[in-house]
Amino acid sequence: MINPSKDADLQLLQVTDPEAREVLLRIQNQRERLDGRRLARQQALALRRDAGGAPQHNPMAYGTLVERLINFGREHPVVCAGLVGAGLLLGPRKLIRMATIAMPIVMKLRRNH
Repeated sequence: MINPSKDADLQLLQVTDPEAREVLLRIQNQRERLDGRRLARQQALALRRDAGGAPQHNPMAYGTLVERLINFGREHPVVCAGLVGAGLLLGPRKLIRMATIAMPIVMKLRRNH
């Protein structure tokens, strides 16, 4: 995919001062990184789609986080009921406090996975 703004960026690089040129180069590098990430994600999704025909040993191994949570809830209703009960006992203030601790950990795991 050709980005039409790259040509404009190259023209700007030729006529700008060194500080602006440095900023434009950083923007260009960031765009290239983002394009690479997007392509890698598309490849991973395509591989996941292609592997969908093969039997899966673990149904919770693939899918979005929401899909995996729903599958977990279907497979382990007693655990989910226990978590809901514990949430009711703790109350909203402690749950929000725990969520503020747990969410950065979950997001880091999601990025690494």
